[in-house]
Amino acid sequence: MLLQALLVAIWAGLCSLDDGGIQLQIRKPLLAGTVTGLLLGDLEQGLIIGGTLELMWLGVNSVGAYNPPDITGGAIIGTVAGITSGGGVSVGVAFAVPAATLILQLVVLLQTYLSVHIHRAEADAKTGDFDKVNRWHLLSGLFLFLVRAVPCFIAVFLGNTILQDFIDWLPAFITDGLTVASGMIPAVGISMLLTMMLKKNMWMYLVAGFAFSAYLELPILGVSLIGLVFAGIHDYNFVQNKKMEESINSMEVEGGIDL
Repeated sequence: MLLQALLVAIWAGLCSLDDGGIQLQIRKPLLAGTVTGLLLGDLEQGLIIGGTLELMWLGVNSVGAYNPPDITGGAIIGTVAGITSGGGVSVGVAFAVPAATLILQLVVLLQTYLSVHIHRAEADAKTGDFDKVNRWHLLSGLFLFLVRAVPCFIAVFLGNTILQDFIDWLPAFITDGLTVASGMIPAVGISMLLTMMLKKNMWMYLVAGFAFSAYLELPILGVSLIGLVFAGIHDYNFVQNKKMEESINSMEVEGGIDL
């Protein structure tokens, strides 16, 4: 268990560094949860829990001064909880949300503290001591690594027995409710995303996708491929209409010059 805890902690730290600058998107719940499941010996559950959390947090974004829950730490700890307790998706989702909120508070505190590093680095840069500037940046990266690595290490190393005892203690109606909620939450996440990106002329595609899935009983891959075709047609028509508008505008300008 110690080795698994260390591996998960390292993975959480790498995801944290990705969030801080590399931007390879490995911090997304789908990848973060899948790799965590692989490290814990249950790739399938990791993929399922990570995918569910990805859908749940699909429409969560940082807007202005609002900081959303830490989806990276929440996904990793949720996956750990779901796998180690044997509760699967329902337990994973139930633990992911409070874990994401808790780690967000740690990240906010860290960001507040790291402002001190910025001022120190600026002061050293003015004196030309760039070795110290580099050390401040490296130290900041180390703290960023640890802010998610430490909670995830604790979740794996100490959480196995505690989580199992807690799940066993919960009444059946609560665990059943969590199971039902885990099936509804992805729909909520997609709905949040649609409120931001769905336009008036896009409703027909949403209805078509629902009809293909609900009435024709096509698998997800089949619906996705049909959606890809529709997207290609929509993009082609958009480009052609834009070219036509440019051609019409060009003709109007030339006509004005002729007059």
